[in-house]
Amino acid sequence: MRTQTQLLRSAISDLAELVEIPSVSARGQELDSCARKVEDLLQNAGFSTEICAGEVGPFVVAETGEGAFTLVIYNHYDVQPEDPTELWTSPPYTLTERNGRLYGRGAADDKGEFISRLAGWREYRRHNPGPLPYRLIWIIDGEEEIGSPSLERFLQRRFPDLKADLCWWEFGEVDSSGHPIVLMGFKGVAAIELQCRTARADLHSSFGAIFDNPLWRISAVLSSMRDANGRVLIDGFYDKIPVVPEHVEQLVETPPYTLGSLQEATGGKRLLSGTNASNFYRNLNLEPCLNINGISGGYAGEGAKTVLPARAVAKLDFRLVPNQHPLHIVELVRQHLDKHGFDDVEVKVLDAEVQAVRTDHKHWAVQEGIRLLELHFGMAPIVQPSSPASGLAHPFVRDMGATLFGAGLTHHAAMLHSPNENIIIEQLEKMIHFSRDFFEAIASRCAGVDRSFEEVQ
Repeated sequence: MRTQTQLLRSAISDLAELVEIPSVSARGQELDSCARKVEDLLQNAGFSTEICAGEVGPFVVAETGEGAFTLVIYNHYDVQPEDPTELWTSPPYTLTERNGRLYGRGAADDKGEFISRLAGWREYRRHNPGPLPYRLIWIIDGEEEIGSPSLERFLQRRFPDLKADLCWWEFGEVDSSGHPIVLMGFKGVAAIELQCRTARADLHSSFGAIFDNPLWRISAVLSSMRDANGRVLIDGFYDKIPVVPEHVEQLVETPPYTLGSLQEATGGKRLLSGTNASNFYRNLNLEPCLNINGISGGYAGEGAKTVLPARAVAKLDFRLVPNQHPLHIVELVRQHLDKHGFDDVEVKVLDAEVQAVRTDHKHWAVQEGIRLLELHFGMAPIVQPSSPASGLAHPFVRDMGATLFGAGLTHHAAMLHSPNENIIIEQLEKMIHFSRDFFEAIASRCAGVDRSFEEVQ
């Protein structure tokens, strides 16, 4: 077993103290105390700090340095609930080392990511205590796990005129073979509920001979919205999507994993018509999609109950790409329903806050990050132009003008949001050293010093 360095031991100790605080935003639990702990860590690392109110949990803001270049780091200190506790092998709020990993709620998402960067920052400043030649703003959210309901308004209020060059996003990934994955964007999301009511209450099924059934109507609505290939049939849905640049297309030409391995890992069996080994990765990254989250209505319990339902509900989400604004998509849905004779179907907006972003991996700071990731992990990073999932990154990209950079230590068996959440200790150590060198590389560039890191120290 490798002997842990003092730098790593100190980082693990800090992480243990954070994990010990059950900062569950869904319950509004211990958010203030966790924010104060985060603030203490940042103050002790040389930052000027403040705690700012949010709707549910406070934000922690830390600042240092000055210069023409501005780096914004975004993390969060809130976590998902620990339930079901009986499936945890060790206590969820006690950081536990086991078989080369650290287990605990928030160990990966996102306290471990935060600590890896903070430890790297402290090590950088230990060797470089002078003035920082760029502006560094660290924003730590207390509401990310409940959708960051006040993040955008907070940023507009606290940083109304801020222009940033780079936003180091709250997480990054490492694949199963050890390749770092650099995220350059996220899809947007529009989540809606469709409701159809045809009677005051459920009726005897014999009335199905004369009265319409809301489940049939909802089924017809859904069938009208998408074809077997997954293509959305709503007029105007694709109209504002720009042509994907060639350099972005090149990033998805060679998938980092096979379709077969993805099917094996997920258990997904039935593919959309037209999906194959050569286009699945592009579709995941660059194509929008419509998904049915669930349908409810009538009776689905044990045995038979012959009823004509009075009400049917379907919950949907659209995963969107740049230039598809969520609220505009909701408007198109309403127009589609009216055009096809479904004016009685109501549309309720559940989430239309998250807009898609995709930024350029050719930015010099991203290229420097890619180089340093390869140096420390020993494998060439995979640059992913857009996560198939969504993240509230558009205030940083759209309003501040920042290029997104997602690099971190979340591996593919980290069990995010699940029992036994974990990080790999070796990858934590690599991210600490990467962070140290990344802070230094930006400083060297901003100070006009040509510095290359030929050896891992």
